[in-house]
Amino acid sequence: MWFIYALLGAVITGIGQVLVKRGQVKLTPLLDNLLATIIVTLILVPFLFIRGVDIEAGKTILIYALIAATMYATFYYIISFGNVSLMVSLINTFPVVTIILAVGILRELPSLYQWFGIILVVLGAICISREKIKKRAINRKRLWVIWGLLGSLAIGIAEFVTKLATLRVDGFTFTFFVYLMYIPPLIVFMFFDKGGRKFKNLKNKQGLAYTIIGIFFIEAGLIAIALAYQYGLASLVSPVVATHMLITAVLAVIFLKEKLSAIQKIGILLSLIGVSVIGIWS
Repeated sequence: MWFIYALLGAVITGIGQVLVKRGQVKLTPLLDNLLATIIVTLILVPFLFIRGVDIEAGKTILIYALIAATMYATFYYIISFGNVSLMVSLINTFPVVTIILAVGILRELPSLYQWFGIILVVLGAICISREKIKKRAINRKRLWVIWGLLGSLAIGIAEFVTKLATLRVDGFTFTFFVYLMYIPPLIVFMFFDKGGRKFKNLKNKQGLAYTIIGIFFIEAGLIAIALAYQYGLASLVSPVVATHMLITAVLAVIFLKEKLSAIQKIGILLSLIGVSVIGIWS
């Protein structure tokens, strides 16, 4: 069951990222957080409430929800400090963070075959996210390694606390509270990030439409991902979720007419083999 939810989360997230890319609307981290908060508050929070969530049990995981929401919100700022094309390979090592925490704290022990699949998926995600970068860009952004690692740490921690929370409540309830916890960080950012209030960037209506729909898919994907963590080991769920890069790459080729490099094709192959190994031996 967890494997299906993890793949579903990866697919939904991958579709969302392609739509955001298609929109090509350059937003500040503050506007990214604002749009995400508006979307989940108006659509996903009511949906989950009507579907049914355990409010009483949810009160026991508020701190986890706040940590996850803060990590996701901070992530937009982290990637704004460096060249994303350079950082994305490091960011997509986030399963390593989640796996280290899961093995060290929760004492999860994947089988030898599962470890093999995990390694293939992580390597595949890194390869897929590789892009050709001009040397000048690398020299100009010497701190991209630090920001990339911080991005990986942020997502890895968010994924791990998702597992901790879903040991107590179901995935629907946890995601419901994560969405609610988007509001506190947004209030803080609105107060301090005055330079991020570039609302004129929202004037491109067609591009903005793609971006809004893309963000909706990305946020909705969190529901499937939380359900995957509810039923599966974090050390296995995390690398499968990371295959959203594979979905994004393939869809970008089909719909955005982008071309894959040789290393990206190798990454897709590694991810497919790794996910298959994890699925078969789970």
